[in-house]
Amino acid sequence: MLVISCKDMKAMDSYAINNIGIPSIVLMENAALKTIKNIDLNNMNSFTIVCGVGNNGGDGLAISRHLILKGKKVDLFIVGNLEKGTKDFNINLNILKNIDIDFINITHKEDLSTLKESIIKNDLTIDSIFGIGLAREVGGLFYNVIHIINQYSKDILSIDIPSGLDGDTGNVLGISVKANKTVTFHHMKQGLVDKIDYTGKVIVEDIGIPKKATQAILKLSL
Repeated sequence: MLVISCKDMKAMDSYAINNIGIPSIVLMENAALKTIKNIDLNNMNSFTIVCGVGNNGGDGLAISRHLILKGKKVDLFIVGNLEKGTKDFNINLNILKNIDIDFINITHKEDLSTLKESIIKNDLTIDSIFGIGLAREVGGLFYNVIHIINQYSKDILSIDIPSGLDGDTGNVLGISVKANKTVTFHHMKQGLVDKIDYTGKVIVEDIGIPKKATQAILKLSL
């Protein structure tokens, strides 16, 4: 199995978008669909999805939409400043608004009790707060949110990497989600190796980045 750094993953993603011409929103949609493929939809009917405002959060928004379209109950939470959302995050958020999907933007400690109640009653918590680019210690409301996810979830699925785990070293940046399953994209990341207490089962899914992108970047890395 090929194991890559976060820097290489970002470069491969960029190459696919800028050199090959695959729109980034297509890759995000593919990531959402491949994630849903790894959810037991026959036995799971209610979900708490917790998103950040970056592209990892955008994955979570797309996953929310597809689960809702499948008739599942979804409680959607967004942590962070909505004004700082990435382009593809905002595209997916706008789609949800256009189909009248409600969400809670966690901005104060008072919002945490609603998150806790949702997690306790639902079948699965989906973590899409931070992606592989996280390089700072987790603090503030983000710390509290991750603590609640870990303490009260029946089952946790992390998107690309458990939020709070360093994508290269596997070090915990203050606190990390402790997932039962992690669906990561394109290739295995260095920080996911031998971190089963945080990642659970790791599944690598293809999201449509051609081999040419991988080969181009790895040659540059040599």
